[in-house]
Amino acid sequence: MIKTIDVLKVLDKYAPSVLAEEWDNSGWQINLHNPYVKKIMVCLSVSDDVVNQAVDLGCDMIVCHHPVIFNPIKKIQDIKIIKAIKNNIQIFALHTNADKTKGGTSDMLAEHLLLREVAVINEYVRAGYLKYIMTLDEFISKVKLQLNVSHIKIINEGAKTSIKNVAVCAGSGAEFIDQLTRFNIDAYVTADVKYHHALDTTRFVVLDVGHFESEKPFVERVTNLLRKAKGDKVEVVIANEKPVWNIV
Repeated sequence: MIKTIDVLKVLDKYAPSVLAEEWDNSGWQINLHNPYVKKIMVCLSVSDDVVNQAVDLGCDMIVCHHPVIFNPIKKIQDIKIIKAIKNNIQIFALHTNADKTKGGTSDMLAEHLLLREVAVINEYVRAGYLKYIMTLDEFISKVKLQLNVSHIKIINEGAKTSIKNVAVCAGSGAEFIDQLTRFNIDAYVTADVKYHHALDTTRFVVLDVGHFESEKPFVERVTNLLRKAKGDKVEVVIANEKPVWNIV
């Protein structure tokens, strides 16, 4: 068992709350003012299934990436929120502050793709180099292997055939495509690329790996931070999550 405030200190040291965007709802989603925590579940998104897992495993706190409550609500009728409260489970989110912090979601994505000399393009986008020039097919295989995905969307209007310089943005990064045209980029790995963004992409290859897939490293990173800092006082478990999409 550990003081709740000590858990928050670990999380804020990694992803300071001051980094969160004004429009964001990082931080407490459900604060029951419990002074102690005995078991924490870490996840990307708090679904009904994740709450059920937390209940079954006896967790009294969930640390997530995506906020459960994003827009103002006038009444509580979301089943997962009700079930969490009934089972004394507090929920805390690290959202845009975990995207923007040093070692954040895009930094983790760059690490998983083994990029070198990683530089900051903006608060959300990173760019680096592959160890050697790869064919596009080789790079696609590398991305699938490193992120453990079987399918990705490829937009290659410019008919790129070789890849050396790579930009990454975990989560929804299509809005930065125009900005990246000013840089010497061969490929951009991100998620949630819409049709009209794809039409405007000719300078580099875009690999849409999926929102869930691009942010998966967050769960392992936060779990390891909590275990390393307070592992002797609190149990930390990882939720069993899967993408919401089925590819058929």
